[in-house]
Amino acid sequence: MDKTKYILGYRNAYFLQRYRSSFSIFISFIVLLFVSNAAFALAPNPGAVCSANFSQGSFTNADYSSLVAAVNTNNYVNIAGNASGSIPLQVKINTVESSTNTTRSNFGVITTSGTSAINIQRTFPNPAAFTDILLEFRNTITAQPIYLTNVALSAFDVDYANSNGNTFDDYIQITGVTQTGASIEGTFQPITGSNILYAQGLYTNSTFNCPAKDLNTQCQGSIQFSQPVTSVRIRYTNTGRLPTSTNQEVDLRIDNYCYIPQYIFTGTVFDDNGGITATQADATNDDITSSSSAYTNRPNYFNGVFNAPQELGISGSTVRLVSCTNTATTYATQAVNTGAPIGQYQFSVPISTFNNNTNICLIEDRSGTTYPIRTSSDNRNVGFATTTYLYPNNNFGRVIAANAALVLKKAQYINNCPTTLNYTDPAINTVGNNNPRVGFSTANVSDITPGQCIAYRITATNRANVAIDNFVMRDTLQRKGVNGAPVTSVLTLPALSTTDYTATENPAIGTNGEIKTKVLSLVSRTKRDFYFNTKYGTTMDTQ
Repeated sequence: MDKTKYILGYRNAYFLQRYRSSFSIFISFIVLLFVSNAAFALAPNPGAVCSANFSQGSFTNADYSSLVAAVNTNNYVNIAGNASGSIPLQVKINTVESSTNTTRSNFGVITTSGTSAINIQRTFPNPAAFTDILLEFRNTITAQPIYLTNVALSAFDVDYANSNGNTFDDYIQITGVTQTGASIEGTFQPITGSNILYAQGLYTNSTFNCPAKDLNTQCQGSIQFSQPVTSVRIRYTNTGRLPTSTNQEVDLRIDNYCYIPQYIFTGTVFDDNGGITATQADATNDDITSSSSAYTNRPNYFNGVFNAPQELGISGSTVRLVSCTNTATTYATQAVNTGAPIGQYQFSVPISTFNNNTNICLIEDRSGTTYPIRTSSDNRNVGFATTTYLYPNNNFGRVIAANAALVLKKAQYINNCPTTLNYTDPAINTVGNNNPRVGFSTANVSDITPGQCIAYRITATNRANVAIDNFVMRDTLQRKGVNGAPVTSVLTLPALSTTDYTATENPAIGTNGEIKTKVLSLVSRTKRDFYFNTKYGTTMDTQ
């Protein structure tokens, strides 16, 4: 400590008589200097070890500065550490004073020979008074307590004074909280050349004058916890061997912690409604432009992206962590949350789970009839890499049936079978037309004469904000006796558009069958019309 201590000292008379020459005195000074410097050096904590498969970490100098800057703010600090990101650690630091009369001279960071530590200086009103430093550990990713193995700490400048107005006897108690909630003491780690002993805490057995802020070995006491802990309490006080206490200080370092790296996969199964409620939803609403329509200006609707808070998670799904190459190989299964945050899931597994496989996928599945329509793939490749530990936002979108992306509407036009019928003629494509004899209309057809023709316009509206791929429009021409049809209809001229149809997959002119488009992609937020003309047959089935 940076204080004057009275140290009994003497020189051996024989030594002085025998070595009087200045050269001999100089040599002796050099020898003592080297011995002294060897003692004033931080020694590795013997407990700073980790077993195989564990990542090993300790605080960087910058971590100490960040931590001290956040003392008593009740905020967690991200610890960079030196484990290459494999230990997702946050630490919260608070202090508790047993007496309001304690003089808090310093709580800061010192750096000696490139090594930082927390420095705490106190003047306690009595030897029983104390300062507690509480370190709480939390997982950066999950914001849940994290249990670290082989947590090892060292205290420096642990010494004693009882002269020249200085009276103190440093005593450092270090305890931790285990997974069961029990409090345990750290196990003492003896260090060669140290004067520090242990009796439920660290104290000195020497009157050696510890240089302040030096991190020397002689005044270093180290411990290691034998069980994983999620918090550490360091109590700085006095042994009680002296009746009074004055200004005193110690330095503290976190030497080591171990953790089996966990690979974390998270996401949410959500209602991709873009804010369109179940009350507003309408499976037949193909209006994507009018201001009065619930489907107009809805960029977040059916886009495969979880747009919180407008969109919410949904319960009822199960997510599996699997091998992409063989999805029957399941590493973990989880039902998504039914409570807050609803629809969320999270897997946390060590690398050994995957048996050297690095091709990892997540698959979402659902039973029942609610939210039957997917807005994203059910299978997501996470892009796994052994040096990446967090895989967030693996979300899966669904909607109710009334919020389906595709709306099909069929209009019909009674005509006299012209071979050059212009389907797109504005005269037969007026909005709101209710007379199918004037132009395309969604009104019912009646009083049609056998031999007349009915042209059909099927409009496919993609209300979604993603393309509909692999779209095929199918429509089966009526056939007498099937589903109550009184007559048979056949395909007639004009010929099917080669842009939309393939001749080999459709009936020939004058025959009955299924009208089928090519495999197409419907661009998001667009409409596409498909046309064909049929001849209404006689009441007799001639085919």
